[in-house]
Amino acid sequence: MNFYFHKSIRILIFTVLVIFLNACSTTKKISSTSNTHTTPPKQEQNSNKINVDGLLWYAKKQLGTPYKYGASDPKNGGFDCSGFMYYVYTHFNIKVPRTSYDYMSYGKEVSKQQAQKGDVILFTGSDANTKKAGHVGIITENKGDDISFIHASTSKGVIINKLSDSYYIKRFLKIVHILP
Repeated sequence: MNFYFHKSIRILIFTVLVIFLNACSTTKKISSTSNTHTTPPKQEQNSNKINVDGLLWYAKKQLGTPYKYGASDPKNGGFDCSGFMYYVYTHFNIKVPRTSYDYMSYGKEVSKQQAQKGDVILFTGSDANTKKAGHVGIITENKGDDISFIHASTSKGVIINKLSDSYYIKRFLKIVHILP
C-alpha cells in the first residue's frame, strides 16, 4: 500500500509541475481592448474553406500591438497595415500581397452590401484625393451600412474602427474578397 501511495504522490507532483511549466511558458498579452476568448473557434474537419471566425479571432489577438512602418511581425515591434494583413492571412496559409497598393488588383471586388467577414477593405493613404490604396484592413462585421474592420492604424496600432467614421468613409476605395 505504501508503494501505491508514493506512486500517486509522484503522479500528482508531476501533473502540477507540468501545469506550472505550461503556465510559465505561455505568455498572453492583456489589453483593455483584447478579445476575451482564449481559444480559437474550431475549424470544420475536412474543409477547404477557411474558418473566418478563427481568422478574426487570430487578428483580434493582435489588438493593441503598436504600429511600426515596414513591420509584419509583433516580435519585431509591431505592424504596418499591410504587414498586419500579411501576418494574419499567411498564418492560415492564404497568399496575400505585402503592400496595400497591391490589393488594388488582388481578389474579387464586392459591393459594401456583399462584404463579408474576412474580406479586405481598401482606403487611400493620408491624401483622400488619390485613388491609390495606401491603407487596408480586414472586415470583422457587416450590418448593412455598419461595416467594422480591424487594421493597424499609424496612431493607435491594431484597432477596430467603423467605415462610417468620417475619416475612413472619405478615403474608402473598395472591398475585395480573397478567401477561398
